[in-house]
Amino acid sequence: MFYTLILENEAGQKIGLSKTANRYMFSKIKGLDPPTGTISTSNYAGMNGSYLNNAFIEKRNIVITFQMRGFDVELRRHELYRVVKPSRYIKIYYSTKNISVYAEGIVETCEVENFEKLTNGQISILCPDIYWYSTETQIAEYSRVRGAFHFVCPDNDEPFPIGAYNTQDMMTINNSGDEVGFTLEISGGPAKNPTIYNALTDEYMQISGDIQKGDVITITTKTGNKTVLLEREGVVTNIINRLVSGSTWLNLKTGENKFYVTASEGLNRIKVRLIHRNAYLGV
Repeated sequence: MFYTLILENEAGQKIGLSKTANRYMFSKIKGLDPPTGTISTSNYAGMNGSYLNNAFIEKRNIVITFQMRGFDVELRRHELYRVVKPSRYIKIYYSTKNISVYAEGIVETCEVENFEKLTNGQISILCPDIYWYSTETQIAEYSRVRGAFHFVCPDNDEPFPIGAYNTQDMMTINNSGDEVGFTLEISGGPAKNPTIYNALTDEYMQISGDIQKGDVITITTKTGNKTVLLEREGVVTNIINRLVSGSTWLNLKTGENKFYVTASEGLNRIKVRLIHRNAYLGV
């Protein structure tokens, strides 16, 4: 199977581990499949069977086993060490003919055997975030007025649109991966009490108070990174306290998702962007 594998550190330095067979020859890559699940149960007193306490998925462990081939092995070993450093952040890009994804983690080990006939090596990466994410971003947008002007301008006197009025206060986005959180950006204004409703479940998220012109509110509903931030005049503030009681940290179900946008004031002056990457337990 044809694939590419690239590692990138926090400084943006990259190393391709799938260029040619005479540079790196792989014997195994572990961690592409779904991580292990942990299930906790307790026995009934004097009864058959047991009951479930909880079940969750463990962190992902990506293990890359390889051999260095060809000339200049020592130089390539030091090139690898410059990018892959134990206890440091690493981003793993993996792609095949049908999928292009990445995962983020911390390097546990980077070991290379220097004194063997064949220079074998192994890299172990621990990923607290269990998902592989699509490298492509999907965006759904809501705005009461949508731009329609485009180049090249018509070469006749017929009227042409420079904008389109939106009568549907709804956003639609398709999730081809597993159920996962997303990022929501609310901007524009002035407006008041913007609310996002899930059209299928009636769950909602509402931010109380005013949105001033030029404000940008960014909401992240991803597990382990749930935030509500306000950027006003270049200053970023945590406003999670403005999340109205009863609000739900919305997720995208697998398949088509529809969300309605409302506001108590100024709905026609706000813009909403829903930003999503497909997430996969296994690739």
